[in-house]
Amino acid sequence: MRKNISIIVALITALFFLGACGGSNLKVKQISMSENPTEQINRLDNDLRNARNNQINVLSPQWFAKAEESFNNAVKDRNRGSALSDILENIAQSRAQLKRAKEFAKVTSTSLNKVIKRRKLARASGATKMGKDYVKAEGQFLDLMRSVENNNLKSARKNEAKVINAFRKLELRAIKEKTLGEVRKLLRQAEKEDARKFAPNSYALATNKLKATDAFISKNPYKKEKMLEKANDALFEAWRCIRVTRQSKKVRTMRPEQITLWYEKALYQTASALSAPDMRDEPFKIQV
Repeated sequence: MRKNISIIVALITALFFLGACGGSNLKVKQISMSENPTEQINRLDNDLRNARNNQINVLSPQWFAKAEESFNNAVKDRNRGSALSDILENIAQSRAQLKRAKEFAKVTSTSLNKVIKRRKLARASGATKMGKDYVKAEGQFLDLMRSVENNNLKSARKNEAKVINAFRKLELRAIKEKTLGEVRKLLRQAEKEDARKFAPNSYALATNKLKATDAFISKNPYKKEKMLEKANDALFEAWRCIRVTRQSKKVRTMRPEQITLWYEKALYQTASALSAPDMRDEPFKIQV
């Protein structure tokens, strides 16, 4: 309990300090006029890329955006031959803003670690392919980070659970799409081919397998081995449903003798492949 209180006090103190030093009070370390502006730009470009790789742009979106803007201004000034002092001033501003972004990133990483972990899990599962729903959740996530940057940790904590739930749902959807997407596609095809009419039992078995696997994933999203085992069973039954549907439609147009001869032919081909004697004069039970 005391440890948690200490962490909260430390975060509030850090936010107060960062807020007091924000905006026009940002401490900018000037760069010597003897420095090569191109070398400074290249070095800053590399630092910004590394920061992006470390998710600083996500954990402190406002300050990172400011750092990028100042960097871009420095590049523009260099390219159009502006005064060296202007170029170096923009570089210095960018470095100070990037430093501030990293400081806020440490705060958000600690204070909102649960939603950060949930976002990471969702992205790892393929949630970024969920279109507008993912974009919406990502926007809500960035709003939390901006709240911290604006010294409103209370608001961020209040809305954290909602964003965690959004990423949780996206993660499950992504896992199910990756695991069961092909099964759903095959069953839709089976429905188009009138599986409900021509192979009702096979269709029911396949859909029940799908539902059972879907429910299992909802409760056990990280039991990948068992999940894949169940998904493969469902995929097998989905393909089987389509095969039975098509064969049932074909058999429906055949006369009794044609059906019997077709069955006999299948047994004969199997016997031949096994080098067994021709047993078409035997009862079907013996042939089997």
